[in-house]
Order: sequence, then C-alpha cells, then structure tokens
Amino acid sequence: MGNEKTEAIKGVVLLNPASGASRGPNNLEELTALAEEHGLRLRPSEKAGDLTRLAREEANSGCPLIIAAGGDDSVREVLWGMDQAGVFARPSEERPHFGILPLGTFNNFARYLNLPLDPKLAIETALNGTPHRVDLGRAGDRLFTESVGVGVDVAAWKAFPKESPSMFRRIWDGALAVLKAITVFRPRRYFLEVDGRLQSFRAYHITVANSSHFSAGFAIAPHAVIDDGNLDLCVIPSLSKFGFVMAIPIIFLGKHTAYLRGVRYSQVKRVRLWSEHSGGLLRIDGRLGPPLPADIQVLPQALPMRLPS
Repeated sequence: MGNEKTEAIKGVVLLNPASGASRGPNNLEELTALAEEHGLRLRPSEKAGDLTRLAREEANSGCPLIIAAGGDDSVREVLWGMDQAGVFARPSEERPHFGILPLGTFNNFARYLNLPLDPKLAIETALNGTPHRVDLGRAGDRLFTESVGVGVDVAAWKAFPKESPSMFRRIWDGALAVLKAITVFRPRRYFLEVDGRLQSFRAYHITVANSSHFSAGFAIAPHAVIDDGNLDLCVIPSLSKFGFVMAIPIIFLGKHTAYLRGVRYSQVKRVRLWSEHSGGLLRIDGRLGPPLPADIQVLPQALPMRLPS
C-alpha cells in the first residue's frame, strides 16, 4: 500500500448540468466517468452564478487546467471567475490553461476555435492539443469572448425568448426577435473614440468583436482573427426598415463587408463608445451589460489553451 502512487489530478471540469441535452454523454454519471478517465475532477454547478464561484476557487487554488463544460454562457461564466481570481493580471506563464467541453446549442466560441464537439475528443484536445494563446476582450470590468454591441441587436435581445428547446427553434426565435426589434428601433448617432481618434456614425448596429460569430451564428465580424491582438469594429449604417430586413441574410453569412453599402469595418485595440441619447445599453456576448458609455479593449493573447493541430 505504501508503495502505490496516485496520479496527480491534471485539472478540473466545471459543468453546467443544464447544458448538453442533445450531445454525447449527457448525465452527471457519464461525464464524471469521462473526466476521471482522463485524470480530471468534475464539479457541477448547483445554481446560477456557481460556475463563476467554482472557477474563482480553482484559479485561486493553483489548478493548472480549467475546462468549462456547457454552452457559450458557461464558458463566459468560468472566464469571469478566473478574472475575479486575478488570472489575467498574472505573468502569462503562471496562468492556468483553459479548455472547453462544448455542450451548448451553438457553441460559437468552440466552433470558432475549431474545437471538437465530441466530449471525449474535446477533453483530449484540452489535455494534449497544441499550446496556443488567444485574445479576449474587456468591456468595463466584464470579459467577453465574442463581441459587444449596441443598436438593434440590444432591442432584439430584449425580445428574444431566453429558453428555446433546439438550435432550429433558437434561430427561428432569433429571426422573429430581430424583425420585432426593427419595428420599434430607430437608428441613433453613436460616438466612438477609436485608438485616440474621434468618430461619429448614425447606425443601426455597432459591434466590437473578438471572434467572428455571435448570437444565433451571425458572422458579424467575418475577418476577425482570435490571436492577432486586435478587435474588429463593424458599423452597420442607418438603413430603411425594409433595407435592413433585406440585409439580414447578408449579415448572417458575413458578406456585409463586401456587399452592403456604407458598412465601416476596421481593426482596433481600444474603443470608447457612447450615444447621443442617455440610457443606451451594451450587449456583452449573449447578455445585456451596463449602460453607455463603455470602454472596450483587447487583452492580447491573454488565454492559454490547447487547440487542434
């Protein structure tokens, strides 16, 4: 007994049990077994906000690998916990690696990183993939992986049902929410201080993006590169309601930068954004954030990960 060696735990899987109803091992026992098979602990959340607390605890304890198991919201909640633990203020070599076990509906960030959607392959990639460092964004005190935005998408988010049973239903509900938002939203004038230069646009929508897709798979920033040290700024100009409805498929496919007149697109490192009207809200990834003004910046190569070769 005294000569037996116990293999060191390689990391932790932080699970949102509400995710993953349609993919791979989808109950707690199977996921626990999968984690233990790879030398990992599994800690499920029990209530809203738990993933952030668990991630903060693990980061403070010196855990070398933290894997978020769930959808895009779960990924962000785990990253927020790591941020609260001061991970992104540490020297890069002292930061834990981050992994994703994609169990959500869209898994935008995981898909953008070309991570496997199969849970076993996703864990093996997090353990043995090619080391890489990816950018994150920060809006005020909140990290984001995908994008922040103002304009019609905030109105659409307010109209979007928060619970949809399937990917198809979420896309359908999202389309209806956008159409509803268009009927009530009026383009506004926004002001941007971009890397020290003042700009002003009357716009339907403005996005500052870290990765290419957001929401129900809209390719709002088709030229975004996750490790280039930049954010991508996209301004959709003021259009007629009919013109914006006709532009939605173009924006969804990421063709707006080439085929939609008046679109402004550039790479930036820091943006201060505000509106001519007080009280406008900021969308941060899939949630509503604080009111404007907002200070937005890139955190270049902030997140150590292991990605497919």
